[in-house]
This record gives sequence, C-alpha cells and structure tokens, in this order.
Amino acid sequence: MFFYTLKRLAVAVPTFIAVLLITFTLTVLSPFDPVAMMMTQFEGTLDTLAKEEVIERIRDQYGLNDSYWVQFTRWIGRLMQGDLGISINGQRNVLRMIVKTFPISFQMGLAGAVVTTLLGIPLGCLAALKQNTWLDYTIVGGTLGFRTVPVFVLAPLLLVLFVLVLDIMRVPRGWDGLFQTKVILPVFILALGPLPVVVRQTRAAVLEVFSMDYVRTAKMKGLHMWRIILRHILRNALIPVVTTLGFIAEGLIVGSIFLDSIFAIPGFGGVAEAGFRGFDYPVIMGVTMVSAVMIILTNLIVDLVYPFLDPRIKIE
Repeated sequence: MFFYTLKRLAVAVPTFIAVLLITFTLTVLSPFDPVAMMMTQFEGTLDTLAKEEVIERIRDQYGLNDSYWVQFTRWIGRLMQGDLGISINGQRNVLRMIVKTFPISFQMGLAGAVVTTLLGIPLGCLAALKQNTWLDYTIVGGTLGFRTVPVFVLAPLLLVLFVLVLDIMRVPRGWDGLFQTKVILPVFILALGPLPVVVRQTRAAVLEVFSMDYVRTAKMKGLHMWRIILRHILRNALIPVVTTLGFIAEGLIVGSIFLDSIFAIPGFGGVAEAGFRGFDYPVIMGVTMVSAVMIILTNLIVDLVYPFLDPRIKIE
C-alpha cells in the first residue's frame, strides 16, 4: 500500500501542475483587468491621465506587465517558498486568508458529508427494499425535489419557516464553532444538495446485489432482511457509493459560496467568491491550488478505502 500511495502521489504531481498552469493561463488571458476594476471605486476623484498612471504603477508593482512565463515562474517560485502573494483587492496575504477560512469550510463540509451519508444510505436501502412502492417514490422524488431548488432560494425559505413561522430559532449568522446550534441549518442545507445522488446510488447498488446467489441463500436461511443488508449487501453495495461520496465531500468543502454569504460565515467560499468576482489573480490561484489538493487527496483516500470494503480488490 505504501508504494501504491507513492505512485498515486507521483501521478498527482503533474496533474496538480497542469491544473495550476491552465488556471494561470486563463486568468492572464482574461480580458478583465483586476487593477482597473479596483480603480473604479475612485471614479470622480482622479482624472483620466492620473488614473492611467496609477493603474500602470500598480501593475508594475504586481508584475502584471511582465511576460506570461516570467509571471508563471515567479509565482511557482513563491509557491515553493510557501508564499501565495498579496491580494490585489484588499492588499491581504493570500495564505493567511486561506489558513483562516479553510478550516471553517472544512468542518462544515465534513459535517455535511456525514449528514448526507447518515441520511442517504439508510434512505437508499429503504427505497430498495420498498421498490416501486409509494415509499420508494416518496424518498427518491422528495430528495430530487430538494435538489432542484437552488441554495440561494432554499436557504431564505427555510429561514422564513424556522425563524418567522415556527419561531424555533434565531437567525443563524456568523461562526462560533461547529458544535453550535446556528450551524445546524447551514449544514443541513449543505447536505441536501448531494443527498439524492447518494440515495439513488445506494438504491441502485442494493438492488443490483439483491440478485446475487449468496443473498438468495441468506433469505432461504430465514435471516431478517435488515440483517442481510447490513452483513451481506451493504458492504459490496458501498463501493460505488464511496466513490460518489468522495466527489461529494470535496464539493461540499469548496462549494459553500452561497451559504457563506447568506449566513455570514467567514469561510473559504467567501474568499473564493471575492477573488473570482474581482479577478484577483493571487486569490484565484490560491483557491485553485487548495481545491486541486483537496480533489487529489480525496480521490486517493477513496482508492485506499476500497480494499477495506471488498478484500478481493487488491492494491498494486
């Protein structure tokens, strides 16, 4: 397993560099100038000539007037020293921004993945047991219904329901830690998006395993259906589900942009949203780097989990 992990990491390194190269190329070739966008806030205070001089001075300061390869190699050199640069809009250290906000999004994403797993797998098994019944249609249709509602619509609706109509909570805003009541609603909303994917994947996997000979043998021995599922079906059925959960986990961690804005959570999503909105190259590259690392590590963890679910799978 040690050598397998090393080989996967060896493959991940050029993949990581390719992602950074593509992202850097797209940002440099973008028709939007982050410095010019930043200077729009000074409209009316500077004449055109003075504004152009200030823009060119700032571009020289950040090296934006240098050639493409000079900019890229300079950024790679700083990256190898642990320096992600200074944001153009806000003049803040990008590494400190990420270190401060990413743990918050990581905790929320991990909690959302746990909630999705604890709800999705049992619901998928129940839907498979009650295939083509009203319960099956209710579970699958209900979860799909929540998925069709965008987060920026679902979150205000749930706020109105729980805060104004039912009056069972105050408006959950800010961040005081994962184990606080104000986190319940954001985590629940975060888990609702990928929930139907896990439900349908589990349902399909369980139905496929139902037709196996060893499952029919267990039924003939008189074992209770839930015992058959837990001891014989679920372990084999979880292999495609774990693959799905790997992609879901990474998406939950880096994809909480709307929730960070709606619930005033100082998370990674807010940093990403501000960077992309202002075309802030250092922030965009920092966010992309963290996202790429998360995807690579998550895929590696998923591959390492497979043999524990099915010993027939060998890591070579």
